[in-house]
Amino acid sequence: MKSAAPILLAALAAGSLWAEDSRLGVQVQLASPRGDLKKFVDGNLGPGGGLHGTFDLGYGQLLRPRLDYTRLPEATIGARRQRATSLSLGSDYLFFLEGKPEGLYVALGLSAMRWSLQTTLATGQATTAASTHTGLSFGIGHLWTETLGTELRYGHSRVSTNFSANTLQAEITLRF
Repeated sequence: MKSAAPILLAALAAGSLWAEDSRLGVQVQLASPRGDLKKFVDGNLGPGGGLHGTFDLGYGQLLRPRLDYTRLPEATIGARRQRATSLSLGSDYLFFLEGKPEGLYVALGLSAMRWSLQTTLATGQATTAASTHTGLSFGIGHLWTETLGTELRYGHSRVSTNFSANTLQAEITLRF
């Protein structure tokens, strides 16, 4: 699955180029870590942001390719300082319940996520673990106007076989 994700993402992005109506946008978010990630950063909330495009597929369906960056603040745990960042390239499928791109929607996403976990010891020695894995997300949102929306999204990915990097994200989206 790890090697198939970039191919699937490229196919989704290429397919979206034929969509009738496209718009660019930005999003800002606040991420709450879950699972192993929550322990790593001591539960600290982190800001994030990104760029996206929306492509209207008709009948209340949108495809949203996106690029996100999230930084979870440094946590001091014993004699260690730890922080985490993620860079995500993916695409979301949005289904609007009203049958047109307005109001309430559900979102499903697939992405390639690059996680970087840094640990600094009291001696100043720093180590960084970085990995790229498939990320999955689902959420619910509301498009309040043609340009302004809000979304609550849960994301799941792995950093290693023994470390899950899950987040609950609250987002504000702007489309131009």
